[in-house]
Amino acid sequence: MGVIQRQGLKHTIVSYFGVLIGLFSTIFIYPRVPELYGLFRVIIDATMLIVSFFSLGLSTHAVKFFPKFKNLKTGHHGFLGFLLIGSSIGFIIFLVCLPLIRFLFLDILLSKSESIKLLTEYFYYLVPMVFLFIFNAIFYKYVSNFNRVVVPNIFEIFIKITVPFLALLFLGNYINTQFFVLGVILNYVIVFIGFLIYTKSLGQLFFHLNLKFIKPPLRKEIQKFSLFGLLNALGGQLAFKIDTLMVAAMIDITSTGIYAIALVITEVISKPAKGIIAISSPIISSSWESNDLEHIKLIYQKSSTVLLVVGWLVFLGIWGSIHDLIEIMPNSEMIKTGVNVILFLGLAKIVDLATSLNTDIIGFSKKYQFNFYALLILSVLNIVFNLYFIPIYGLVGTAIATFCSLTLFNVVKLIFIWFNFKIQPFTLATVKTLLLAGLCWSMIYFVPFNFHPFVNIMLRSILLTIVFGSLTLYFEISPDINGVVKSGLEKLKKITRNK
Repeated sequence: MGVIQRQGLKHTIVSYFGVLIGLFSTIFIYPRVPELYGLFRVIIDATMLIVSFFSLGLSTHAVKFFPKFKNLKTGHHGFLGFLLIGSSIGFIIFLVCLPLIRFLFLDILLSKSESIKLLTEYFYYLVPMVFLFIFNAIFYKYVSNFNRVVVPNIFEIFIKITVPFLALLFLGNYINTQFFVLGVILNYVIVFIGFLIYTKSLGQLFFHLNLKFIKPPLRKEIQKFSLFGLLNALGGQLAFKIDTLMVAAMIDITSTGIYAIALVITEVISKPAKGIIAISSPIISSSWESNDLEHIKLIYQKSSTVLLVVGWLVFLGIWGSIHDLIEIMPNSEMIKTGVNVILFLGLAKIVDLATSLNTDIIGFSKKYQFNFYALLILSVLNIVFNLYFIPIYGLVGTAIATFCSLTLFNVVKLIFIWFNFKIQPFTLATVKTLLLAGLCWSMIYFVPFNFHPFVNIMLRSILLTIVFGSLTLYFEISPDINGVVKSGLEKLKKITRNK
């Protein structure tokens, strides 16, 4: 866990800096412009849904097949060139299919939305967004092979800073909706240029193509994996990004904005997972190459424990202060409709963290096809649950649908991994974490605070961190967390002594 620990910790620190920016924007800026933010989320999620199909699954190839191509002297046998050529072909196919996509989105999915006129006006802005998302995803995955995820995460923070800045310009009547969307596109252009420069600085930017290296057995394996990689990506987006589109389609764009605000708040819970998964993926891929199942099991269980501990701490911090948090937000009465959305989305995140590296373990094994079938089940369940729950519970119904479908999805993968590989992520530490979380959940309700909302949030957060953190360390629930804290204290002592 050494490399994972170091890069995961750095990634988490940078991520939570981005989280603070995102939370500030979510609390103080986006509630002022829910329709504009709803439009932004629809554009982003529609882009990601389209990209999942037309990227041809190549972003997954960037990690899956890199160990086979890896050779710095030969420029990794033209691996990056292969990925970029494939992505270009995918984008050209997207352009050919654009009229059909427009029909599916505007004339079928969103035809009954109260915001159809606005969505129609900005449909073609998806074209540059799709191009940028396809290639940015390739570079993000490619550089992760070199255990580098911190700088790419800084690019994400750049987006978190510039989008609320554009929203503020809109609020001040300095720009209109069109220039807001153009500004968002420009942000992703800058990120694309940043990836090129960063990859070059690592000495890993090779544009040549070496088709001779891809011999028939490898070509056959790539082709087979491509189909399932594409279907996995598409299924994943249908499963995880269809929510905002269905809210826009079945309710309106303003409700989409409220739902998106709830999503941003709960995304704080899963931030550590992104870093750990990004670092673990290449290691798991290499472990499968050497058939080192014990190493995979070790990473699986340690990651699950760390993510569950951090996830519960953050979730309880959010849920314990949710009413005070909403109280300080603009348009608080409108945002209150999303309180229970945050509850169910937060619990869904906890379930996902507990099962940690399920998708990667299956995806890099010889049984990677199962990920597609699992995602297909999840996609169908999510759509069906949304169609059932939204008419009954409105906006909250979408979050309930997500919780139910994501829980079933992870249970299915857990069972599959156990029956095929005889490993699972849970240990005694899992039970300890759940008991500790239950204790702290009770505590935040039975210890009242009746001060200003800001003061209430600070006091609850401090109390929760002290109780949850100290008990986690005392019972040594996660040796990795104890190790990080011990190392940090030792460094702090050295700095103090030097002074």
